[in-house]
Amino acid sequence: MSNDITQIALGQYPTPAWAAAAIVRKNFSHLTGTDFVVEPTCGPGRFLQAIPAHVPAMGIEIDPSLAQQARELTGRRVVTGDFFDIEVEERPTLVLGNPPFQTKFIERLLDRVHGMLMDDGQVGFVLPCYFLQTAARVCRYNELWAIQQEMLPRNLYDGLKYPLAFVTFTKDQQRLMVGLSLYHELAYLQSLPKDIHEAMKQGPSTWRAIVADALDLFDGEASLEQIYSYVADRRPTENPNWKAQVRKVCQMTARRTAPGRYAKPEQLDMLAA
Repeated sequence: MSNDITQIALGQYPTPAWAAAAIVRKNFSHLTGTDFVVEPTCGPGRFLQAIPAHVPAMGIEIDPSLAQQARELTGRRVVTGDFFDIEVEERPTLVLGNPPFQTKFIERLLDRVHGMLMDDGQVGFVLPCYFLQTAARVCRYNELWAIQQEMLPRNLYDGLKYPLAFVTFTKDQQRLMVGLSLYHELAYLQSLPKDIHEAMKQGPSTWRAIVADALDLFDGEASLEQIYSYVADRRPTENPNWKAQVRKVCQMTARRTAPGRYAKPEQLDMLAA
């Protein structure tokens, strides 16, 4: 099996040198001699090669032959070993690269890097878009990172089947998300009871519909307290006098069966029959 095929099987896709240079030029032109860049799974050193010579940088690569290629290509210090076992003496301002396309591995990488980075430090990774595909997962990342992403062409790498993105994670206090919409909204909705989630899918409801749903829940007849309990988390508007609104709707659309108790009109008709 050729080295290229082996790397693809492991989820490793070495970035073309021209693409690494373009990504660095576009996203990290601000780097100076006071920065320190680490490429944690550097492979043959394509991103390391793209870092301007005046910017301090080092690579880490577990494969001895690839580590040697990176040294020869870049003239930089490249440590042979597992990134999770290597002690990096200086705190980086940027961690850059193209890690293996394995979700658990990328998450471990981000967890370790967060503790290493300076405040306002950044991570820039080429990643498969599926890494950002679910709301709860991305919101979990957003608890630690500001996240910005931009699409890359899938055919940047031969044989790749997945859409690609270049994702920048920033260790800051604002934790904004750029290029990622509706993630927090969906994560919140998915945390709600299933019936509320389903109701939100159908669109805005009305006070009349909500009260009718409450009566349906209690087999067509309920006390005001039962109706209030159902409506409390499902109010279609932010009316501070919502209980009065509920009573008004009950008086207009339902029949009072006892003090503080209402039934749907058809329910009484069935009982009378």
